[in-house]
Amino acid sequence: MSDTKKYYWLKLQRDFFKRHDIQIIESMPNGEKYLIFYLKLLCESVDHDGNLRFSEEIPYEEEMLATITHMNIDIVKSAVKLFTNLKMMEIMDDGTYYMNQIEKMTGSATSDSIRMKLAREKNTISIQSNDKANNVQKCSEIVHQSIELRDKSKELDNIKSVPNVTKQTFSKPKLDEVKEYCQERNNSVDAEKFIDHYESVGWKVGRNPMKSWQAAVRTWEKSDFTKNKPTSEIDYSRYKDWRL
Repeated sequence: MSDTKKYYWLKLQRDFFKRHDIQIIESMPNGEKYLIFYLKLLCESVDHDGNLRFSEEIPYEEEMLATITHMNIDIVKSAVKLFTNLKMMEIMDDGTYYMNQIEKMTGSATSDSIRMKLAREKNTISIQSNDKANNVQKCSEIVHQSIELRDKSKELDNIKSVPNVTKQTFSKPKLDEVKEYCQERNNSVDAEKFIDHYESVGWKVGRNPMKSWQAAVRTWEKSDFTKNKPTSEIDYSRYKDWRL
C-alpha cells in the first residue's frame, strides 16, 4: 500500500485585506476577532472541500465552533450571521457550514512531489559547495534549476485550475471492499449501513460528490460511538479538548 499523502494549504492573495467584504468586517467593532475566526474556519475546512461538520451524523453547532476555535460564543454567533449575509459562508439544510471562497484559496501537493523537490534543492546545494572550479558554468546550471523549481511550484499552485489534472473518477465501493478496509483499520463501522447510507444520498458528502469512500469510512470510525445513541443524549462537554 502506497504511503503517499496529500497536503493542503490556504493561499491568501496579497490583496486579501483589500477585499470589500474583509474591509467591511475589519472596520466593525470586534472586526479583528471576526477575521481570526473566519481564517480558523477556512483552515478547518481546507481538506474537506469547504464543508464543516463534526461527523456524518452530527453537524456543528455555534457552541461547538466556539469551543474548537477558542472564541467567545457571542463573537461566533455574530460572525456566523455576518458571514452568511456577506455570502462568505452558507448553512446547508443538513446543518453543514460551507465556506464559499475555499476553492479559490486552496493549494495542494503530494508527499512524493515534496520529497522530489527537497531532493533537487539538496542537489543544488551540493553543486554550489563542491564545484567551485567551474563557477560560471555551475551558476548558470543553478539558475536553470531554480527556474525549474519555480515553474514546478506554479504548477502545484495552479493544479486545481487545470482541467482533468487532479480529478479522479470515483467508483462506488463493493460491500466486500468496505468490509475488508474496515477490517484493516480494525474499526467497528457497519459496512452495510455505510453502503446503504451513501446509496440513499447519491454518494455525496454535504452537497459535493464523494471523492474518496476510504476517507468517509475514517470519518465514520471517529463518530462510530454515536450510531446506537440518540443525538440528543450526546454529552457535548467532552468536546472541550477539540483542536483544529
